Amino acid sequence: MNSFQKTRCFECKEKSLCFKQLNEAELSLTNENRVQLNFKKGEIISKQGSFVTHVMYLKSGFAKVYKETDLEHNLILDIIPEGKLIGLTSLFNNNNNIARFSVAALENAVVCSIDRTTIEKLIHKNSQFAKTVIASLNEESLQFYDKMASLAQKQMNGRVADALLYLSDNIFKSEKFKMILSRKDLADFTGMSMMSVVRTLKDLKTDGIIEDEKGHINIKDINILRQISLNG
Repeated sequence: MNSFQKTRCFECKEKSLCFKQLNEAELSLTNENRVQLNFKKGEIISKQGSFVTHVMYLKSGFAKVYKETDLEHNLILDIIPEGKLIGLTSLFNNNNNIARFSVAALENAVVCSIDRTTIEKLIHKNSQFAKTVIASLNEESLQFYDKMASLAQKQMNGRVADALLYLSDNIFKSEKFKMILSRKDLADFTGMSMMSVVRTLKDLKTDGIIEDEKGHINIKDINILRQISLNG
């Protein structure tokens, strides 16, 4: 992990929607209370059980948010693309500000780590900023509900279909994408064994529903994949 600070917040061209709601003075406040960090693929960005002092903005790259359960298995809760905030659930939580999950880089990533109290001040001062932060939290909650339903109710084919559709619809917005998850990550994302994931992907490939070549996924028949997801 490397720390540097080049582009000031009000000059940044990679601002998310919520930061576009801030005026120059508010962006200056953010700039004074943040540090920009470089993470290599696989590096831990935030550790479960640590004190939460900052909200993180993923400026570039991809990250996974996961619950550590034991030494061999984790449960990946979400995949975070660039332009998203991480750690919003820590806001205004003064009683127990301990991280409930870990975050790690899936690829080389750049993160802006912003003092949590600064974000809270901006929420108080700027209603449009607050609105977009709430919208982000709502989106996270809905995705979490969908994920819990998938894990609780669906068989292996349905879970893998859900994971591929989530990457296609929400992360890459394309039916062709680089598979940023390892087979182990995909197992942790679907609550399955790695062997079951490999077998299910092979079946989808054999049936002509997906192509899986050289680390890239091409969904050949997205309607069938959606039907598999729907039937579970």
